[in-house]
Amino acid sequence: MNCTLRMSCFAMVLLPLLLPAQKVGHFHYPNLIDSLQEARQATVTLRQYEKALTASGDTMVMRFQVKLKAYQDEMKKGNLTGRQQKDMEAELEVEQNAIVNYRESVRQSLDKKRNELKLPILEKIERVIRALAKEEGYAFIFDSSAGLLYFRESEDIFSKVFSKLQP
Repeated sequence: MNCTLRMSCFAMVLLPLLLPAQKVGHFHYPNLIDSLQEARQATVTLRQYEKALTASGDTMVMRFQVKLKAYQDEMKKGNLTGRQQKDMEAELEVEQNAIVNYRESVRQSLDKKRNELKLPILEKIERVIRALAKEEGYAFIFDSSAGLLYFRESEDIFSKVFSKLQP
């Protein structure tokens, strides 16, 4: 069992027993996101964006496959001189590298677009959680799928704990 899961279990099960006067809440974060219309729209937008980007990549791959097949056919027939073979191989390598670079570029573009679309939603959720916690007096709010989402402002005891762990 990993450390995060153990800490989440400890917090969800034992913390309310140790601090009975503290108000604790929880919800399933992924279910909340899936329930939001703006999140569903962001997913649709991202899929459309991905489809547009991958269409160009698919065209590149098809062109590469046609050239590769032509190269292989000419090699089987023995129609290529050593120089022609090297030229065609170099051309194929350039195209193959272009495809790899394009795929990486698509991945980066998708990551950037995903962040652009999701970040405002996640920030909005965080603002609501904090406001709700303050309004209703929650000391802790947990994501029942992962762990702690909110805690009251308190003293950061990291350095104290860390120093006690040092030999």
